[in-house]
Amino acid sequence: MGAPTIEIVETGTFSCDQHMLEDHVQRVAESVQFMHANTLRKLLLYLWANRNGEISEYAVATEALGRRADFDPKTDASVRVQISRLRSKLKDFYETEGSGEVYTLCVPVGTHILTILANELPLSMPTITEVARTPFSQTQYARLLLIITGIALVILSTWLLWDRHTGSSIAQRPFVKPTSFWTTFIGSDVPVTIVLPTPTFFQYPKLSKFHIRDITVNDYSAWQTSDTLKSLAKINGTPTLDRYYTVTSDTLAAIDLEHYMESGGIANRVAFEVSSDSSMNLLEKTSVIALGGYSTLYGFRDYLASMNFTMGPEEAWVANAHPAAGESPRYAVSSQGGGLVTEPAIIAVLPGRATNLKLLIMQSQHTNALVMMLTSKIGGSLFQIMYAAHGSPKYFEMVVEYESDGGHIIRAWPVAMHSYTKKAPTGVVVTP
Repeated sequence: MGAPTIEIVETGTFSCDQHMLEDHVQRVAESVQFMHANTLRKLLLYLWANRNGEISEYAVATEALGRRADFDPKTDASVRVQISRLRSKLKDFYETEGSGEVYTLCVPVGTHILTILANELPLSMPTITEVARTPFSQTQYARLLLIITGIALVILSTWLLWDRHTGSSIAQRPFVKPTSFWTTFIGSDVPVTIVLPTPTFFQYPKLSKFHIRDITVNDYSAWQTSDTLKSLAKINGTPTLDRYYTVTSDTLAAIDLEHYMESGGIANRVAFEVSSDSSMNLLEKTSVIALGGYSTLYGFRDYLASMNFTMGPEEAWVANAHPAAGESPRYAVSSQGGGLVTEPAIIAVLPGRATNLKLLIMQSQHTNALVMMLTSKIGGSLFQIMYAAHGSPKYFEMVVEYESDGGHIIRAWPVAMHSYTKKAPTGVVVTP
């Protein structure tokens, strides 16, 4: 669509355009892109209503996204995830249904401020040439000079803001040539969606300040299988589902991955979803990257059940159902002394549910360890050596081990790999 040329400032001088802007925002909010995205529509309208004021991440979380008063942006990155998703939705709108619109709504990278841009001056707005043709008094000329100066400043400041949050920010981040793994996975034309898990939490009528989770329960209908949840229900009433949370470590790992793709120039088709807002039909439309642990990847349980490598509860071990020569039947967490711990994880590239689509599963206690391995030169090289040794299969599953110190990831490396030769699972497998 080209770089925006001017920002429309809503002042008394151009009050006639307020109605045009309002109508434009409503068209965006009621578009196909936002039809089934209630959270993003609410976020868009909130940012529009508060576009002229200072908005904190906390305010966005509690006032627009319905988070509780104890929301902490330092540990919960959900606002950043939703803002990223909003950017993607707006981009889709202006590339399709809104391609002929005069205005463009955007949220510059690194901010949560809705910016209003115009691709050209509206026909209903007098141009400077048209205004100059009318006889003016000295006072009117002075006012015109101020208006012209103001417009010039607006153009300059808008350009600087746009340059800062697009061109300059990208220029300051050095280009990183993507590893062969990512160029192969991303492909040339398919969209990619990063899905963040939303663990199943419960809330009780008499315990409204608490959010309770049993890691063995990953669906509301199964809450009565938990002795703990049942005992709480006897005293505090029947629980309701509370899915407002994403796992902070997985969210930050996903953001790191998105930044890596952006630095490598392969993020133009990448979008975010959270598992509570998505369905497995996503696998029929995009390639998917799913990050999570033993219990939070419940939505992908039919795929997980079809694999040779299986993650154990609390990510304590990975079982190898059919060990090849030299492989261990089990990879478990082990202490190395001095605070160092070696932990197992799984990376799998599996077939999606349509031609050329794939599912990348990254399952670990610390998914940032897997992101680190797949995005670093050393990790990418170690991956490539094992991958080539197994014939470079299109689909595969791999056990990775990583060393950590108090949650700080030191290094990661692949230890076992199997080809995946099955078709994409399409049924629901109920797991204990």
